[in-house]
Amino acid sequence: MLSDVLDFINYWWFRYLMVTELYMVEKWERVTIHVVFLVLFVLFWFFNYTVLLSITGNLLGISPISSVLQQHRKFAVA
Repeated sequence: MLSDVLDFINYWWFRYLMVTELYMVEKWERVTIHVVFLVLFVLFWFFNYTVLLSITGNLLGISPISSVLQQHRKFAVA
């Protein structure tokens, strides 16, 4: 079972390296590229979560769940 999972992961990792052509670069270059991709992904996620989610909520009139929970807590305490 575990060997099947590892074979599956190795297969897709190999395909990923072949498609992105990262198999041709050295290990330190591959690690650097992965770190850059990770940083870009985190920055895009943070931007989407903070900026685009609030803009979309304001345009559609949807309240964020945090503000709904805060109002619920105010009514529960009072």
